[in-house]
Amino acid sequence: MFAFFLSSQQDEEAGRKSDLTFGYYDRTKFKGDIHWNDIKLKYMFGVKLDDIKVNGVSTGVCKDRDQGCLITFDSGTSLQSMPKFASKKFKELGLPTANNFVQCQSKNDFGDLTFVINGKDYPLSADEWMFDPKPLSLAQGGMKTTFSMGPLGPQIFAQLDGPAPESNVQLEADSERRHHASAEVNAQMKQMCGSTLMEMEIKESMFLVGDIFMRRYYTIFDRDNDRVGLAESINSPGHTATAAQKSSSTDDADSDNELAQKKAKK
Repeated sequence: MFAFFLSSQQDEEAGRKSDLTFGYYDRTKFKGDIHWNDIKLKYMFGVKLDDIKVNGVSTGVCKDRDQGCLITFDSGTSLQSMPKFASKKFKELGLPTANNFVQCQSKNDFGDLTFVINGKDYPLSADEWMFDPKPLSLAQGGMKTTFSMGPLGPQIFAQLDGPAPESNVQLEADSERRHHASAEVNAQMKQMCGSTLMEMEIKESMFLVGDIFMRRYYTIFDRDNDRVGLAESINSPGHTATAAQKSSSTDDADSDNELAQKKAKK
């Protein structure tokens, strides 16, 4: 057994640093119950994925899959990935991915992204699964622009619909014509949103969530019983442990440590 507790930079500044435990899980790092999921693909700790919802509405990405969908958890991946068929479905629904930017007013336009795993909802807020919107600037001679995603991903190119504007607008004309040209360019400016979901074929019907998901949900890998446990991390939004909870959790963690040590000696 091993378990991951992952933190953001802000969490670490608050004293909650990432850690990895072997032989036990740390009760001080999560709240509520652990929900255990039987492994369906042993090679990659793959468990059953029922659906993905956006703003509470099912996308139906797994509805017509004969063998259903699988999801796995990877601490070494920042983004999240989906197979080609799911990426195509998101595009048809007008939903943003890392490969397909869509017009938006705000990243909150799309609401939560929810993974339904073995019958339970695991939501990520817009702040967690969406990139900040990027205003488009017109490139010389065309509409292509570059979005820099920082440490979470590579530079991504987005293409606006429609023909490219004329690159040789005569701005030296009179003030009325200059005003008209400026208004035409501004009308073609759009704000675009992308998300942390990228297209990647790992295995048929296999989805993957990385450290964005694992910061929100404490993740336990139990190979002895071929199961993965998920619980809400203390780093999830709005959680502040009370002194009593911290004391109780510390006692539980000490007990888990003692049991793990006894097991190791045997």
